[in-house]
Amino acid sequence: MKRILTATLGLALVLGTFGLAKAQKSFEGYIEFRKTNLVESTYYKYSVKGNKVRVDEYESPKDEKPLATLLVDLDKKEMLALSHERNLYMKREYKAYDPSDPDSEITKTSNFKNVLGKRCEQWRVRNEKKKTDVIYWVTPGDYNFFPQLLEVMGRKDNFATFYQQLDDIEGVFPMSATEYDLVRNVKGKLEVVNIQSQEMDASQFELPSTYLEVHN
Repeated sequence: MKRILTATLGLALVLGTFGLAKAQKSFEGYIEFRKTNLVESTYYKYSVKGNKVRVDEYESPKDEKPLATLLVDLDKKEMLALSHERNLYMKREYKAYDPSDPDSEITKTSNFKNVLGKRCEQWRVRNEKKKTDVIYWVTPGDYNFFPQLLEVMGRKDNFATFYQQLDDIEGVFPMSATEYDLVRNVKGKLEVVNIQSQEMDASQFELPSTYLEVHN
């Protein structure tokens, strides 16, 4: 009996350790996407390693050097905004806010489609007071960094705030999102154009030693 209990305990510890490792698994790699309004498009790249995220902004997907970069530490809730043209950086203050809105109507549909080979489910947030309806196509995975990133960055656009009103967003990622007015005119789009899971160089998430700090 003692031997059986010991074996059972050992198995439980192994399974518990495996479950913990699985729960702690997080996406490492990069995600490139395009943001479009009625006038122009801007391109972004999220690079992710552990609790660090690098957000690069590009004018064109062919550009090798970003217009600007934001280095984000999710654990510390710290952000550094980099100007590559002038070799300067500025600390951005984290400000907690509540994105919830009692006027929003949330619907998780049974509609599915494939985006870049990933099966996505359609989620929707509609707010008649703001005359806005946002459709998200989300895919499950290990994207736990994303809700934290939205919180730390404090973006106030509808794509970000409406998404944060959804339940169960831990681990999922919106592969595309379209914002409409209430008569179905498109106001803007977010579309992932490339997503790669791979080991990232830690130096990408460090502040260059030649950059000088500026203050407001």
